[in-house]
Amino acid sequence: MDQRHTTRWLVKRLQPYSLLLASSFAAAITAGLVSTIDPLLMRHWLDVTLPKRELIASLSMVLLIALCFVGRSAVNGVGSLFSFRVSQLLGQDLRSELLHHMTALSADWHERTLLGEKVSRFEQDVEQIAQFASDALNIILRSVIFFAMNLGIMFALDWRITLIVLPLLPLFAWVRARFRSLIQLWADRTQVEVGHASGYLAEHLGAVPQIQILGAEDVRTSRTLEVRNKMVSAQWTQRKTEIAFNVAVTSVMALAILFLLGMGTHEYLRGALTIGSLVAFYAYVTRLFEPVSTAMELYSRSQRMLASARRVRGVLETQPSVMDSGNMTAVASPLVHGLACTSVSFAYSNGKQVLRDLSFAIRPGERVALIGRSGSGKSSLARLLARMADPASGVVSLEEVPLADYTLRALRQAVCYVPQHPVLFSGTIRENLLYADQNASDSEIEAVIDAAQLLTVLKRQPQGLDTVLGPEAAGLSGGERQRLSIARALLRQSPILVLDESTSALDMPTERDVLRAIDHMRHSQAMVVISHRLRSLTWVDRIVLLNAGRIVAEGTHASLYRESKLYRHLYEKDDEAEGTEAAAAQVSGRIQLGVQSLNAR
Repeated sequence: MDQRHTTRWLVKRLQPYSLLLASSFAAAITAGLVSTIDPLLMRHWLDVTLPKRELIASLSMVLLIALCFVGRSAVNGVGSLFSFRVSQLLGQDLRSELLHHMTALSADWHERTLLGEKVSRFEQDVEQIAQFASDALNIILRSVIFFAMNLGIMFALDWRITLIVLPLLPLFAWVRARFRSLIQLWADRTQVEVGHASGYLAEHLGAVPQIQILGAEDVRTSRTLEVRNKMVSAQWTQRKTEIAFNVAVTSVMALAILFLLGMGTHEYLRGALTIGSLVAFYAYVTRLFEPVSTAMELYSRSQRMLASARRVRGVLETQPSVMDSGNMTAVASPLVHGLACTSVSFAYSNGKQVLRDLSFAIRPGERVALIGRSGSGKSSLARLLARMADPASGVVSLEEVPLADYTLRALRQAVCYVPQHPVLFSGTIRENLLYADQNASDSEIEAVIDAAQLLTVLKRQPQGLDTVLGPEAAGLSGGERQRLSIARALLRQSPILVLDESTSALDMPTERDVLRAIDHMRHSQAMVVISHRLRSLTWVDRIVLLNAGRIVAEGTHASLYRESKLYRHLYEKDDEAEGTEAAAAQVSGRIQLGVQSLNAR
């Protein structure tokens, strides 16, 4: 059933290229017709022109045989060119569809799927599908027609020898059935192992500095190689199965040749068969099994292709957990009611409850801090506010309209979410900023750079805004990457800005400066800030304290410090952390002064 669905899925995607496929098929049939002529020409050359010792006629026949080979090669080349074009276009279409769909899938899918798995589907799996689909129909139809033509000519040459060979065809079918399930099993298993190996390798290569820091080179390398060894083992077993299949097929063909030559020898010695007819018959018998052998190889390829197609279909048929089903394409500006949660609960896919019956609101232009112990649900709540996930129950609404009623594009314009670990793209600093707004002016860029405290950073860069960032912006520190992502978010000018630990890599004074600069820059912008440094958040309008997924207190810094024991504990703990951080900074400063003094001497 699944195989039929996959076949229909593939045929539907081939329909736009029906003209190219028909041209390729016509070329393949023409080549097949030409290839059936040369054994008859060979027979005529051996039985007629050579015995008569007619030099011109014999050489003419030789020339015709040679032309058959050249013509077949030329027509096959044209057909292959058409097939290659179909493969190119189909591959490009599938990759385009995959890229659009992967980009639309929700964050949870990307978080649980290794990068290598995604790349494997995008590259290897699509390539398998495109290459197979471009010539499979040609091979099948050509094999059927070629088989029928060869069989007809063989009956015309000698029906008795033909009848001796025909019973071997059911044996051929039995061999195919015998190996079918094994080939499909190992094709599927190999594709899975290739995906796992690609994922582990991508993860390994992307984390080499961290592996070195942990001193885990041997452990991590062993695990990566262990996964690749599983892939190699699966490939080895798959290839052995395919070779055993081919040997079995060849053995049946050998039996056919044995019967043919034995019977042909008998017929020739008693004068019932000419040497030319015997040679021609031999050519047709080998070619009779050639389409079947080709079909068997095609079958092996088809199993690999179907395994790839199932994996690609699996991605394309995966529905985003956050559906873009809303029909409201714009959010009211300026905001009147703001953002609100009503009886919101949330649990991860493993069933772990994170938020429980939570209700609160964020007014337009209000500055709100979400705080709490690690695991209290702060980041989960931030993701719900930006609709990076949907609540299990309850409603998150913007302007008294459920978030699900807005299109995701409209919502992303209204609520800008900045995570703790920002993603920067290859290209210049300016290009990274302009992802937020392609039409931003130089003055707007300068304003967000100033607010994010990036001026000193840019002065150190050789080409300022036009400095090209390396892979993953390795030339910038963690704090600089965070500030650049904040500047990019500010350039988007969303009515609501959500900062989810997005200043965690900054020292406390810089964090305060950045947050206060944002506060002064965007008076009308509501801001939700998550930070583990409470001393950086005393200026906000309201602090919301979470514990075990519930709101246990909210108010200003002064009121919470006075009334909440948990808040007081967290704040005083933050005091201790700041003292430790300040002491470390002083030690670092003294060391630098000492080094400078030594250098001066």
